[in-house]
Amino acid sequence: FIAYMDAFNRSDYAAFGDYYADEVVLVIAGAGELRGKQAIFDFYKGVKSQTQRIIKVLQVFCDGDGLAAELESEFLALENVPDFQSGPLKAGDRVYINTFVLYELKHGRYSRIRSAVFRRVFKPAQPDAASAFPASATACKETFP
Repeated sequence: FIAYMDAFNRSDYAAFGDYYADEVVLVIAGAGELRGKQAIFDFYKGVKSQTQRIIKVLQVFCDGDGLAAELESEFLALENVPDFQSGPLKAGDRVYINTFVLYELKHGRYSRIRSAVFRRVFKPAQPDAASAFPASATACKETFP
């Protein structure tokens, strides 16, 4: 599972796609259902074109037929994303989303993946350090180099 997450974080679609059954179904809380590897790849290519996403594995439990994980995803907006599924983002904004994810196994591959969000934390982009100074400070800088 850690190798799967590592491949996902590297955007190595071939590597993380090898963990999927051909008929894989991904149910994303609030975003609907995706069927098949290509639909999943297309969805994440769209997400990753607008954000940098890193997933941390917090806990994993496995019984042989399935796996349950608690994951923390960090999304860093690379551009303004007004239609991001968790709410609009401006370039530089971050959102942290914790999910519980259930993975069903079929012949050793993930055949059905279901996620549920239980926490979201939004952190707006930090202002440019230069713009944090009042205009009077800038005037002083120009007067006294």
